[in-house]
Amino acid sequence: MNKPIKYYLFLCLVLSCFSCEKQKQTTPLIFQSNGKDRQYYLYRPPSLSSNSPLVFVLHGLGGTAGGIREYSQMDAVANKYGFAVCYPQGTGGSKNTRYTKKGDPFWNVGYETHKHETVDDVSFITSLAVSLQKEYNLDPEQTFCAGMSNGGDMSYLLGCEAPDIFKAIAPITGCMMGWIYESCNKNDPVPVFQVHGTADKTTLYDGDVNNRDKWGAYMGVETTINFWVDRNECIGSYVDTLPDVDKNDGSIVVAEKHTGGKNNNEVWFYKVINGDHEWPPGWPERSGNGDLNTSEEIWMFFQHTIDTRSL
Repeated sequence: MNKPIKYYLFLCLVLSCFSCEKQKQTTPLIFQSNGKDRQYYLYRPPSLSSNSPLVFVLHGLGGTAGGIREYSQMDAVANKYGFAVCYPQGTGGSKNTRYTKKGDPFWNVGYETHKHETVDDVSFITSLAVSLQKEYNLDPEQTFCAGMSNGGDMSYLLGCEAPDIFKAIAPITGCMMGWIYESCNKNDPVPVFQVHGTADKTTLYDGDVNNRDKWGAYMGVETTINFWVDRNECIGSYVDTLPDVDKNDGSIVVAEKHTGGKNNNEVWFYKVINGDHEWPPGWPERSGNGDLNTSEEIWMFFQHTIDTRSL
């Protein structure tokens, strides 16, 4: 076989493998949970090593796994730092409600509007995490969860009910529902990273403990942060203001970091002054604060958790 033909066949093989890898990245996979077919995307960087971290990223109410994948751009962060990313898909609502239409995807965190729903998303997500850890040799001690809005609420629920699976959480514009706040596991607190805008008109910064909006009572952001600071037994704290990179976005980011907790756990709260309901900076076009790359900061927090727990 002459050299040009060999090269051509080798090139075809490379392109074929690349095509397969791209297909893996863009085609939803199926996971059986409680007798139902559930969908998810899994992204593994080509050079991913054995025993690498695993990060779950959860979409918001009415969103999709593919949508949060594009919006968060977490694949690019995974390529840069070397971890796998799972984007699970919520189930569609079974009927029209005050705020949602039949079929709108959601995570079952106990909203009043979903009180008729019975899907167990804690079981689905935790079972999927364990399955992926085993199938792809991903590290159970470095498995984390982040989420946007309703996905952030779900992250809090997982932090309370599955701290043995998810070793840290990063709710973005999420809240703790009142019932989660009252029933949260007291024995094994997890590190928490939260980003929230003070002008958020969807998940109110001050919460809605009286359930005026009929979502169900939920706690204010500062009450929630204090809850996790106390739960993690943090003894130190400091405050810093991130550089105002985009002076035209009408907002700044104040970072509150609480340190010295149980198992070296920390709680980081990035308060976006005048920020709305967003995962800064947004994609494909900047949609809010331009000073913060949320996905990068999420990974920096998870990596910091890995590093401090090894001390």
